[in-house]
Amino acid sequence: MNGCEDKKLLAIDPSLTCTGWALFDLEIGQLLGVGNIKSISSSFPLSQRLVDFQKRVKEVFDSVSIKSGDYLVCEAATTMVDPRATIILEQIRGMFETLAREREVIVPGRINPRSVQFEILGMRGVQISRVKVKDVAVHGAECLYGDALKQLGFDTRLSNLKKNQDIVDALLVGRLVLTRIQSALQANMPVENIFEEHKRQTRTSLKKIKGLIHEEQVTD
Repeated sequence: MNGCEDKKLLAIDPSLTCTGWALFDLEIGQLLGVGNIKSISSSFPLSQRLVDFQKRVKEVFDSVSIKSGDYLVCEAATTMVDPRATIILEQIRGMFETLAREREVIVPGRINPRSVQFEILGMRGVQISRVKVKDVAVHGAECLYGDALKQLGFDTRLSNLKKNQDIVDALLVGRLVLTRIQSALQANMPVENIFEEHKRQTRTSLKKIKGLIHEEQVTD
């Protein structure tokens, strides 16, 4: 496939507590690896946790040999109720994306988790509970990548997948990103175009976040 040869995709489900990642061969969609990055204890100052986390991100980039011309995509923000947590999470996303760009890795945009639910898991209509969404995601990831995970030596029992929800989410984000990037390259269109929808959604989310911050300041 034109533009995909010898290229990789690193899909990220970001979180300071535990970030999940999944690595794919962009041309054939093969799963090459999965893992997570866990931060040090919350008993440490946030600044120290972020410094340590950044070192761990670099170690993952080195271990998977992500390089110029590869792709990295993070899951985007959803509706947030805690402005402080949102700001911290945005720092994690920015960390991945900035370090990737330093290596000339392509960062075309982000993927909205609702798009993953719609397009990969077929969850349309009224939004269901978060617990149910996670359950569907675990079963979906097992169905799509169970065999590939076993080949990597990953325990695919549902109980273990539930313990590694961050990896499950990274797998599903990667699945959607693969489809969209491959489609864009086949159509000879800029890959960034497929993320325009998510940029608009992100702007909407940021407006909500600013509103929440303003309300908190007024309350204080």
